[in-house]
Amino acid sequence: MPMPMPVYRRQFMKLAGMAGMAGLGLTLPIARRFAQAGGGYTGPFWLLVHAQGAWDPRLFCDPVAMGTQNRLYTKTGSAGAIQYADYPVDLAQLGLDTTMGYEGYLLSNSAFFGKHGHRFTVLNGIDTSTNNHEAGTRATWSGRLLGEYPAFGALVAAAKAKDQPMAFISNGSYDVTDGLVPLARASNPDTLANVAYPQLINPADAKPESFHSASTLARLEAARQARFADLAKQATLPREQHALAELQGARKASGTLSQLKLPKTFVAIPGSQLDDLERMLKAQEIALAAFGSGVCAAATITLGGFDTHANNDRDQARQLAKLWYGLDYLFTRADALGLGKQLYVVVGSDFGRGPNYNSDNAGAGKDHWPVTSALVALPGATGGRVVGATDASQNARTIDPVTLKPSNSGVTLSPDLVHQALRKVAGLEAFAKDYPLEGQALPLFG
Repeated sequence: MPMPMPVYRRQFMKLAGMAGMAGLGLTLPIARRFAQAGGGYTGPFWLLVHAQGAWDPRLFCDPVAMGTQNRLYTKTGSAGAIQYADYPVDLAQLGLDTTMGYEGYLLSNSAFFGKHGHRFTVLNGIDTSTNNHEAGTRATWSGRLLGEYPAFGALVAAAKAKDQPMAFISNGSYDVTDGLVPLARASNPDTLANVAYPQLINPADAKPESFHSASTLARLEAARQARFADLAKQATLPREQHALAELQGARKASGTLSQLKLPKTFVAIPGSQLDDLERMLKAQEIALAAFGSGVCAAATITLGGFDTHANNDRDQARQLAKLWYGLDYLFTRADALGLGKQLYVVVGSDFGRGPNYNSDNAGAGKDHWPVTSALVALPGATGGRVVGATDASQNARTIDPVTLKPSNSGVTLSPDLVHQALRKVAGLEAFAKDYPLEGQALPLFG
């Protein structure tokens, strides 16, 4: 008769204690997945960037002339086929201290798209069919409005690198895994270093000291292996043998985590008004370090502050300027680390804002709107292009399913269609067959 699950768990804990499993609380969540831990993962890598709160595409990649939907700018710019709202970064207008050098950590639409527009396919007129933050975020990052499909990053990690200890890193946003892969939350560099290098007293030191000498560690490991061997001889029930195999796998995965090579220093921005950007940059550094160390395949990054029911133009412009700098930092660092040609980046938000302001005063905001945009950078793919559009009322225009050009008799872009195309790029079509998406697949990325 099978052992009830509570008893099995107690047996696993008992075996873990007998085997001298130090730090089990840190490794238990990954124990069931790493019995066959292998070599490092070499890419491709996916970074999923969430503009939390619902951004306003009218203020960047889906611009309109000044009027009821735009009070901020009078001209548009272009980078390839990408049209963008053209306005400067003005610290005072953004409500930022003008004496702290913040201008060095912000980018305008013009600067960002001029430098990186060639990397991106812009998707305009995506109809999420919701004004609810939770549902919109779920749709944006899983392709599914109702129910809980795994996040796209979880699918990538489970399909490509499930044997790695940090296969899917989350720093917020939608990160449901449906049990396909363990979830690693790794936003604090110091905590992560302590987990990755548990034998070091202070991993941040230039020359960190160990709790034990190398010879003592070797003796401890030999004793642990001997204890495992004795337990294996005594284990006669299949569940006991399975528990030991998982425990040994967890030990191996924990050892693999020590391959993580974190930067010796992380970016620090003066003052306190760009703390959210600093956290974003640190999260990116952790993700890039995990990619480069072969322990991760996908990561989410979040920058909040886009829920602008008041002061829409000021706050959206400020957060967009942070977001563009963060992405510029990401691409620059990735190229420097030799990861640029393997780095796939998707940038999205809960849904959109607009079309009109919610009051006539200077601090007017914009409310929730289901139609939004997304940016997708795929190494080797043609960038500087736009798929989809909105009409004068900021409703999604339909597109021809073959040419992808706006058409009066086409289909409406939806999160389902976007994720079908992303799954194809990532080679996940067969792996994700248990999570079907609606609609005819479109060649959004060629």
